[in-house]
Parts: sequence; structure tokens; C-alpha cells
Amino acid sequence: MKLTWLFSIVFIYANFYSQEIDILSINGNKVYKSEFEQIYWKNKKEKLATKEDLDEYIDLFINFKLKVLAAEKLGLDTMNKFINELNGYKIQLEKPYLIDTAINEALIKEAYFRTINEIEASHIMIKVSPTSSPLDTLKAWRTIDSISKALANTKSSFGELAEELSHCPSGKMDKGNLGYFNAFKMVYPFENAAYNTAIGKVSPIVRTRFGYHLVKPHNLRKAKGRVKAAHIMIVCDSKKQSDCNNAKEKIHAIYSSIMNGESFEEIAKESSNDRKSAQKGGELGWISSGGNVYPSFENAVFNLIANNQISKPFQTPNGWHIVKRLDFENVKSYEDLRYELKNKIQKDARAQKTRSSFINSLKITYALKETFDPKTVQNILANKYFDSIEIRKNIRPKSIDNVIVDFTENQFTYKDFIVFLSNTSKQLGKYKSDVKLISEKYNQFLNLNLIEYEKTQLPLKYPDFKALLKEYRDGILLFDISDQMIWSKAIKDTSGLKLFYEKNQDTWKYPNRAKTEIYTTQDKKTAKKIYKLLSKKIRYDSIQKIVNQDDMNVELNKKTLDEFNDFNMSYNELSEGITKPIKVNEKFIILNVYEKLDSRNKLLNEAEGIIVSAYQNHLEKEWIKKLRSENEITVNYDALYSIKEKPNR
Repeated sequence: MKLTWLFSIVFIYANFYSQEIDILSINGNKVYKSEFEQIYWKNKKEKLATKEDLDEYIDLFINFKLKVLAAEKLGLDTMNKFINELNGYKIQLEKPYLIDTAINEALIKEAYFRTINEIEASHIMIKVSPTSSPLDTLKAWRTIDSISKALANTKSSFGELAEELSHCPSGKMDKGNLGYFNAFKMVYPFENAAYNTAIGKVSPIVRTRFGYHLVKPHNLRKAKGRVKAAHIMIVCDSKKQSDCNNAKEKIHAIYSSIMNGESFEEIAKESSNDRKSAQKGGELGWISSGGNVYPSFENAVFNLIANNQISKPFQTPNGWHIVKRLDFENVKSYEDLRYELKNKIQKDARAQKTRSSFINSLKITYALKETFDPKTVQNILANKYFDSIEIRKNIRPKSIDNVIVDFTENQFTYKDFIVFLSNTSKQLGKYKSDVKLISEKYNQFLNLNLIEYEKTQLPLKYPDFKALLKEYRDGILLFDISDQMIWSKAIKDTSGLKLFYEKNQDTWKYPNRAKTEIYTTQDKKTAKKIYKLLSKKIRYDSIQKIVNQDDMNVELNKKTLDEFNDFNMSYNELSEGITKPIKVNEKFIILNVYEKLDSRNKLLNEAEGIIVSAYQNHLEKEWIKKLRSENEITVNYDALYSIKEKPNR
């Protein structure tokens, strides 16, 4: 809510050009024409400027600048709340500048190709976790390596070896076949192996967080889009034939009932064993081709060619199903999917590619020099100077002050690195015997410091980033000072609000009103019947019952009216009691006026929302008047009126 508000208030800052012309001065501080001009054209659709518009915008701009200045004078820009909020926005703004944009674009295009082209593949997996011991990791590697060699040197069947040796359930179930999948459905290294290996060939060994894999792609096809589907499922244990036979009988009986006109949704609610979807009439949501469903299920879904079409019963490893197609969407265009793919990449392992490339470019840009040696770290940590993460000062290794990284004005020593280890690890002892772990932590340390330094350079390198960050900064200040001086103040200052109301109470009035019952019909005879009933003092509730029982075409309304033109009379002409039927636009209306209410001032509690809003406007006007009197403001009208035509940018 806040961010939306400040975008509507805060003006967008421009790239600043050399040889600027000042258009405004506040207390001697200059504001340049390019800044104001960008603001002006950002908020104006027309291509030509007018003197009236320019005068209006310069006033708004001055008010904006004065409010931000007032916030700074109060020290709102030093408050923790402000700093934390700005830092939150800053982190988001920095992200697009801390990646290799060329590689990122390539990854988006790659992801789109893999989104619209699904691949069918099998795999053999030997399980090993990232935290496994070196011995277990080596054992897993030797196993997958032996399988790879067997596939290369003999006529061994990939499917048979998957069935026999793979640790993935797909091995036993489908001889390693995973069906069709596309981008983001598998971990990125696995996805790469599938798409980058020739159809019918076996990939090199690939490591994922699940273990070692050999991947064999079988086919590449165009994606079919996605289907919104519902299903009815009767579960069964695929290992028990009798269980599956019973499930088959049930699902065929259900299918017959549906074909005979019974509701798919109602049967799903009553009979489907998938209780989560059953609650919604069997609805599963959107299913993409190449998604994480069994091939038999996907085939059944995508074989339906029309909405509301229902499949014949079919079996999956989970049981027996009937599927109904609810809706269909074709694959979206690159332009439509680009933003979505970009966001997915940022959250995926792919992001590491852009990050790594960007880090390497920073090393070159800043002429980074490294003299880091993990063994030196081991020697330092072995010194009695260290006790767990507590550093003792009595024995100090000389090498601890040696520089390990040098770039631009930045130098980092072994001491800096070990402090980093202490802050990011519970125990330093584990690094004493693990050179690989030390190297991994050093890379984290180096990358972190490079990125942090690059962040300090963004305003210098990118004027648009600097301008956008200033926009957020001033926007937050504007919101906070306005809340303090106007919005919250108007609500909290009850005495001030009361005084404002008393001085201006004639502003908020009720018009002349009448409490009425309105009876409307298109039939003159019916109108006369209603009139007779009212004349007999029959109450509104009773007339309602009569109208409903006799099926009379009458609209009944109780309403407080403040406009009477529709009834061809003024308030003064209106009398309490019943009017004879009045013809208005081919309709007949009877009014029962049971109370006339003369115009009066509204009480504070009757119009508090409107009055508070008016009080806020009053506070703002008074505040602006005060700010303008306290500050020296000079406008360069020659520069202002030189703005003529919207530039082509």
C-alpha cells in the first residue's frame, strides 16, 4: 500500500546531464531543469507543454521538495525504521545490476526453448548426498563409472541396467523412464544433461544433490500447453491384483453413472479417494505437458480435445482414474513468458551461472590480486592462538596479517578471513584438516566482499540506479513526514478536529430529505390496489406479504430521498402521507412519506470521515504555507518556460 502510494506521489528522477541549467533554488540549493523536465513529461500525455501546466507542476514540485527537506530537518532519514525500509528496497533495486545480463538473457532464451520443447528421458541414479563422506562418495562414483563403461563397451540395455541397479524408483517401475519433462521440472544439472545429450545417446556422468546420474534422452517434442482438469480416483495397491480388479470395477461403475447423466463433481465429492481434490469436485488445477504426473495420466488428460469432455477409465501406479477437461491453454509466447522465466531463473540453480560470470568480470574490472593459501589457514588455526572460535591474544601468528586479496582500495588479510570463519561457523576446528572446506569458505568470503564493494559503486556507474534509489528514499521520507504532519495528526488531534468542525460546520449539511416507502409497478390497476391498501393504513410488511401471495408485479423500497425531481415535485410540495399514483417513464409510483427531514448541519460523528479528510487538507495547506514562508525559493522562469516539446526518448 505504501509503495503504491509513493509511486503516485513521488516523481521519477532523470539521468543528469552535464552543463545543467538550474530551474529552481531552495535556500541556495539548485535543482536542475533535466530533473524537473523528466518529472513533467513523465506525468503528461500531451506532447506540447503549456504555460498553465508548467506553472502547476512547478508548484507541486516545490511542495514536494519542501516536504522532503522538512523530513530531513527532523532527522527522519536517520531513524532505524527509515534506514531498514530503504535498505529493503535497495536490496531489490540492486539485484538486476549484480548479474551478468548477457548470460541471464541467454538463460531466459534457453529456458523458453526448454519450456516449449519437452524431452523424454531415462536415467540411472546411484544415490549419494552432498554431505556424504569421501569414502561413500568415491564408492558411488565407482559404481556409476562402471555402469557408464558397461554401456559404452557392451550391448547392455540401458533399461535393464536401470531396473537392476538404479536407486531411483523409476528404475524398477519403468526401467528408468521418467516420461516427458521440460524446463524447471528437474534440477538444473539433470535438465542440462537431458537437453544437451544427443537423442539415443547416454550422457556423461552428472552430479546432482541426489547423487550421480547417467541420462539417456529418447525424444524431443513440442509442448502441448496445459489443461485444467478434474479427476475421480479409486486407489489400489498395484502389487495386489485383486485390489486393482475391485478398483477397476468401481471406476467403471462410476463411469457408467456419469455417462447416464449423473454429476461428475458430485460423484467426485462422494466417491473419489483423492480427498483433497474431491472437496473441490475433483478439480486438480492446471496440468502442463511434460509435468510431474505419470505418463498414462498425462496422455489421458491431453487426449481430451474439448472442455467438459470425460476420459474412459485408465490406470496409473496410484490406482484407477477418470479425468475431465475443464479448460485449455496453449503455450505462451516468449514475450508473455519472459518475466515469469526471469523470476524462476533468479530462484533456480541457473542463477549461479550469472553470479559466477559476474564475479569473474568484477575480478578483471578491479584487477584483483590473490595470494591466498588454504594451508596457511590450517597452520594459523593449529596455533595455540586459537581456541575454538575464541581468539587468544597472548600468542599471535605472524602470517595472520598477510594480505590475501587486493583490489582497488580494498585489502583483506588472513585475520579478516578467519574472523569471517568465526562469524559463519560454530567451530573453527573442522577447518584444521579440510583444505577443500577452507577453499569453499574463502570463495564465499571473496565473492561477498567483491559484491559488497560493487554495491557501493552502483550509484557512480549507473545514474538510473542512483536516481531510482533517490526516488525511493525521498518517497519514504515524503510518506513518513506527511503521516506525521497531516494524516495521523488529523486523527489524533481531537481538539483541533473539533475546533475545525465548529468553524466550518455549515460546510457539511444534510439536504432536505424524506423517509419514504416507494411502490413501483407498470400496471395502473395494480398501482390503484396498492393505493387502496395504503389508504386503509395497512403496514408495509403486510403489503409485502400480499404482493408476494398474489404474485403482483410490484417493486417495494424503503428509502430516504433527497431528490424529488423524478416525482415531478419539489420538497416543499411534498406532504407527509400517501401520494396518488404518479406516472414516471411508463411506470406508476406511489409514495408513502412518513417523515420529512428539513436540511441541517451534520454532526461531527455523522460525517467524521469526510471531516477528517477536510481537516487533513487544511493541515496540509497550512503546513505548505509555513514551509514556503520559512524557505527561500527562487524559480528560473526563463528555463521553466523554455520547456516546449516532449523529447523522443
